[in-house]
Amino acid sequence: MHLPTCRSDVNKGSRSVRLIATFAIVQLALHLYTVVESPDPRLFLPHFIAWSHDLLILSILFFVFSRAIALFPSRFRNCAELMTLPIIALALLPLTLYPRMLREYLSFPVNLFTATPASASAMLTKYLGLSKLMPVAFAVASALVALLMLPFPSWSKKGKLLFTVFRGILLTVAILTLPRSPHPVVNSLKEEMSAVLSHERREVPALFSAPHRQDNQKPSGSGVLSLQEKLKADHIYLIVLEGVSADQFENAISGTESRFYRRISRHARYFDRYYTTNLDSYTSLIAMLTSEQVPYRSYTDTGLYDAVNNAPNLARSFKDIGFHTLFISIYDDQPFIPVRRDWSKIMHRHDLPAGKQWVSVESSRMESATEDRAALSTLGKLPSLYPKTFVLHELAYGHTTEWRAKTGIPQLAYYDTYLNELLDLLIANGTWSKSLMVIVSDHGDRAKGANTESYRVPLMIVGQDVAQGIDHTFRSHLELQQIMVSSLTGNTMPEPKKEAIVVGSTERWIYGLIDAHGDHLVIDDRTGKVVASNGKLSSKAVHNRFQEIINNFGMRFGPENEK
Repeated sequence: MHLPTCRSDVNKGSRSVRLIATFAIVQLALHLYTVVESPDPRLFLPHFIAWSHDLLILSILFFVFSRAIALFPSRFRNCAELMTLPIIALALLPLTLYPRMLREYLSFPVNLFTATPASASAMLTKYLGLSKLMPVAFAVASALVALLMLPFPSWSKKGKLLFTVFRGILLTVAILTLPRSPHPVVNSLKEEMSAVLSHERREVPALFSAPHRQDNQKPSGSGVLSLQEKLKADHIYLIVLEGVSADQFENAISGTESRFYRRISRHARYFDRYYTTNLDSYTSLIAMLTSEQVPYRSYTDTGLYDAVNNAPNLARSFKDIGFHTLFISIYDDQPFIPVRRDWSKIMHRHDLPAGKQWVSVESSRMESATEDRAALSTLGKLPSLYPKTFVLHELAYGHTTEWRAKTGIPQLAYYDTYLNELLDLLIANGTWSKSLMVIVSDHGDRAKGANTESYRVPLMIVGQDVAQGIDHTFRSHLELQQIMVSSLTGNTMPEPKKEAIVVGSTERWIYGLIDAHGDHLVIDDRTGKVVASNGKLSSKAVHNRFQEIINNFGMRFGPENEK
């Protein structure tokens, strides 16, 4: 190695070639490592195409860089190159993060340029973890070697020709696959260019921040129904399926192929017009437990809504009448637990019995988990420890596609097995006659926020005293508390609602309204455009309605005014 100097032009142009070539090799190594590490061979093609798009980005960058350097007088070009290349290297470093997360990106694509400081912080601290940042360190070391190493030896004419042909083939593949690219940067750039080239005016103005709470004003909730009446069940299990739409559920678990449904069909009530309020898990769980609409994306800035966790909620209501309340999750670390202070106990993976028979996923810090069935033995023992229990089990199977890749079991088939085994445990310990199972999904497909079917989710109430049937009433997560209390007391169900306000996932800031007649309208706040509609709903009216919800929420649960 030698220290680069501005005085020598021996390496003129070679450092940039070395740097670009090094990043191409680093990216290839990261893609290959991810493919080999994964048990799913279907990932090879997306990784190969994504790497070809890496090369396309690097080639464009090299072309622009070489043309820019050529503008300098010849005696200054070496210095200009030496000062500019470290900046280019820093700009390329983020590319090294995505190969190991490509599987998740393919399931939940996101425009990288819409990220906020809060969402980026959540990604780095809660999702990636130290192990996912190692590719950056690898790339930094490789870039330093590339900048300091001796020049490449001269290539033969045959070598140059073969390299040119090979690069031409890869770049041709990259260009032809651009319309359906798996590359997050390419897709984000396409979305940005589309927005710039579209000269259409906004249909509605951008949403503005809510007013803050007054100093020392306690967060105020709407309250929950009293649970002082005699309840029909002593053990309540709120089972939250991960990312399952009503269509998926109806075709699988509630269908004739489901062993679980065949066993409980005479004691089950299904709600076929039930909607989630949010396409993120955390805010959906908050809505279920507090009956409060959180008009924000979950992982952008939790400070905007975190106080809602102190509102009156279902866990507190059960705890106040002597129930042992348990939040259970088989994640290694679940940082987003709704109404955290009102659970008698919170259990994670390390609190559950370990067993080699259970499959685990370790793809990222947030995804690190053992399969949901590992918690069943713990659930089965609870009635012998506590006479009355309320359990919320947030399921994880299916949160990442790696679960099926490791087990070969489709998500709904796995949940059918889980529910069967839970039922077997309740029958075996003699508590089935005094148990109520509430099976619901947090949300549907997070990647399809403009599709209203992503918001229609399953809700099934199962118990010995539950009347068989289908409820066609229009309802949402905001009514779950009342539905559960009605099922436990025999009282009438809550009055039907006329509409549901919905919020998209963190990946895309959209909001909308779905009404009981089937009309809907969904707006992308970033562009101010209507992205989906049916019926005669007014975009301005939906915008004003949502802004009103933000304002009211902020005054009750938002951050306090700064002194």
